[in-house]
Amino acid sequence: MNKLLTIGMLSTCLTLTMPMATWANNIEETVTTAQFEAALPYVTDIAIKYSANGVNIREEPNTDSTVLGQTLLNTTFEAVLDIGGWSMITTEDGYAYIKSEYLFDKEVTYSQEDLYVMAHLIAGEAQPCDDAEQRYVASVVLNRVKHPEFADTIKDVVFEKGQYDCIPRRTYYREPTESNWENAKWILENGSILPDYVIWQSKGKQGNGVYLKTKWHTYCY
Repeated sequence: MNKLLTIGMLSTCLTLTMPMATWANNIEETVTTAQFEAALPYVTDIAIKYSANGVNIREEPNTDSTVLGQTLLNTTFEAVLDIGGWSMITTEDGYAYIKSEYLFDKEVTYSQEDLYVMAHLIAGEAQPCDDAEQRYVASVVLNRVKHPEFADTIKDVVFEKGQYDCIPRRTYYREPTESNWENAKWILENGSILPDYVIWQSKGKQGNGVYLKTKWHTYCY
């Protein structure tokens, strides 16, 4: 019979920072510690994961349970099991739980300046919009960074002359809301949710065609 995995967490960098949003999990699947405990004897290996910033580490696999701490960006964990969108991780005090969507196979790389610019761009272009729209707007920025016709940094893309109305209108400088910050972090940590070739966000058609049209913007390629 396979032995239980009790290797300690590789890094215990916990900090009391602003928690990540759980906007995508309004309907949470019910998962219990008993399910994880029943599956533990059958674990044969573990996965090394990197965390997003400010993610709650919980005593049980549900958002009502006690928060034991929060992660720093790229805290490294040993993820033992993944059940119903929750990951069991090892800590110095035993097992704990993190939402699986905030654990990644590779290190997340972005600067505080990237976060600041992206949050203000979202605030300037889509502050009253829903989470999905805010992430669409931010996705176009990331797609432009990778595209040869645009600058190769987030700041340079956003401040390129004539590209974003929020710069001359100065709505870029309004205070980002909590959701603006959270959506900026999510996009920087997870990447674009639009295909790479979608590089236009406007009120009407641009480029070669329309990929997506919402009540706020049209996204083109």
